[in-house]
Amino acid sequence: MAVVSREEAQKLELLKDLSVQEVQTFAQILKEQVHRSLENGSGEIDALLGRRYSLQDRAQLELESLARAFAHRREILTATISAPEVAKLLGTSRQTPHDRVKARTLLAVMDNGILRFPLWQFDPQGLDGVLAGLSAVLKALQVADFAKASWFVRPNPVLDGLSPADALKKGMLDRVLEEAAAVGRGQN
Repeated sequence: MAVVSREEAQKLELLKDLSVQEVQTFAQILKEQVHRSLENGSGEIDALLGRRYSLQDRAQLELESLARAFAHRREILTATISAPEVAKLLGTSRQTPHDRVKARTLLAVMDNGILRFPLWQFDPQGLDGVLAGLSAVLKALQVADFAKASWFVRPNPVLDGLSPADALKKGMLDRVLEEAAAVGRGQN
């Protein structure tokens, strides 16, 4: 395993505070820069990082990054239920959860061939058994379903430190919608 200097550790610590969407954007920019640098044969990447990484170091860093991403995925999918469980919870047919995902009135993430529905979106007092405003926010978010699930539970400084799901529970629909519309801008 590569030894990391204090300066490198500080850089890595900054990355931990980024949202999933910000990490994806950063990774895309970095990939493009690395590709250009490798094509040109320049040492820009080594200069940027302050050291030269061997292929083995790079592979180890990539593996560690993947391990963190999969741990995050498992964490997000911990408090979820299957489509049959959603149907039972809401008192609907087994097909209804699938139809509602397609209509973007429920959020589900595909995991090992099974749709998993995050529990935070359900509200027994809400219209159709979900948080007020959920459908509008789902339609405003222009990112993949897993990124949506992650975004909904991540504390957001624009929402007074609340997660978007908690902000919806407190009736902050307009602010959540505004923030949702900003997610993914500049990704194309």
